[in-house]
Amino acid sequence: MDDIQDSTQTSTLAALEAEKDQLLTLLKALPDISFVFDEEGLYVKVIGGANETMYVSGQSLVGHYLHDALPAPLADHCLELVRTAIESGELQTVEYCLRTADVALLPDDARTGARGTTEQWFEGRVLPLPTYDHSNRVALWVAVNITPRKQLEHYWREVAHTDPLTGQANRQRLFARAHQEVERAHRHQHPLSLLEIDFDYFKRLNDQYGHAAGDEALRRITQACEGILRESDLMARTGGEEFAILLPETDHDGALDLSRRLLDIVREVRLPDFAPEIRLTISIGSATLLTGESFDGLMRRADEALYEAKANGRDRVHSDR
Repeated sequence: MDDIQDSTQTSTLAALEAEKDQLLTLLKALPDISFVFDEEGLYVKVIGGANETMYVSGQSLVGHYLHDALPAPLADHCLELVRTAIESGELQTVEYCLRTADVALLPDDARTGARGTTEQWFEGRVLPLPTYDHSNRVALWVAVNITPRKQLEHYWREVAHTDPLTGQANRQRLFARAHQEVERAHRHQHPLSLLEIDFDYFKRLNDQYGHAAGDEALRRITQACEGILRESDLMARTGGEEFAILLPETDHDGALDLSRRLLDIVREVRLPDFAPEIRLTISIGSATLLTGESFDGLMRRADEALYEAKANGRDRVHSDR
């Protein structure tokens, strides 16, 4: 009877060992890289990563711990997922961003240069390996490089929030950013201003010189304006010839100063291929956020100021006070 049991156990162990070998062989053949972690975060084995354009060899990680290799917040999260997969017996998934330069134990030549500093996105798939021969319980972490997908997603987000003619933000992006900035301005009691801009006599330009001239005017004027804005400012096309500029950390006087500079720079814009004699101008309405005011209220007051600027002769700025 004991011989039968021993034979059965031997057969079972042999089958499990064969299954593990098959799994490791399969992983080695895949382009993606995989890691075997134990429940203490030890790199037990590094497998695969045959696609050298997407992965750097991780063999130097074997025998070290997650916290030796990765930034602490990411190492903490990875170890938590490994332990959850081991305890629950269920697949865990996560998306994370990592630069080769951030992995401390990789070779120096891999961590430097453009490749080392470029952000890479990965999808981690973590599942337990209950039959793996190791002193602690282990899990398999398959890291799939999803950077191309993330880049495509970013591209389409940009397209969805960008005006195709001028390359500036569109109305949807303005409103999303504006509500964030209003909330931040109220929370920290910081100033926030908004400029509403209308291109003077735009319809007359279109009627006299054609829509191609009008399109070129829009592009040239917005490029000129963008050239004197800060990175934190946001210019958006809100209508046909209407634009808005959101100005974080900008009070009433700062908004007026920028408005005057915008008026000056637009007066220098020319359309040599369409109407060399045309002198382009804009009208600006400026408003600064009041205590407890919503973005709708700020925008309404900037619109009213713009109306006053146009009513008083155009090519000027009118403020909310």
